[in-house]
Amino acid sequence: MPEHNTYYAFHLFAGRFADNTEAERFAFEQWEAEPAPDSGAADYQAWEDRNPSWRLKQELGFYMDSDFVELVSSQECPQYLESLIHSDAEQQQLRCRAQTGYSHFILVASESIYGDQRSDSSGPNQRKPSSTPSLDYLGEFNGCPA
Repeated sequence: MPEHNTYYAFHLFAGRFADNTEAERFAFEQWEAEPAPDSGAADYQAWEDRNPSWRLKQELGFYMDSDFVELVSSQECPQYLESLIHSDAEQQQLRCRAQTGYSHFILVASESIYGDQRSDSSGPNQRKPSSTPSLDYLGEFNGCPA
């Protein structure tokens, strides 16, 4: 993630997970162990087709760069998240939206979302991120004014 006090646009999601392990398995890419060296080409191809799995990307339905996803536990909030937000008004929005018993927050840098998996058309995203079965969408912060 960018240096502290470097403001970048990001989408913020919040969820309730049993523990950090469950949250990490959701937020980050997961890789199965590679097939044994003596496995055939078909086994290796099947492994490549299944990997990585990434529940966050699957639920959001966007093409994303995994290097720009950050998981933050509720113990680190709200001071840490507020430090990433330039606008006092957006910091206040965060305080209002983040008080509902979430265990974790997931930040996705806005520029790391580069396409909509649910759209046939190419080019810029055709839709904004939204809540999913596992996450509440809390909004975009530090975005460009409309």
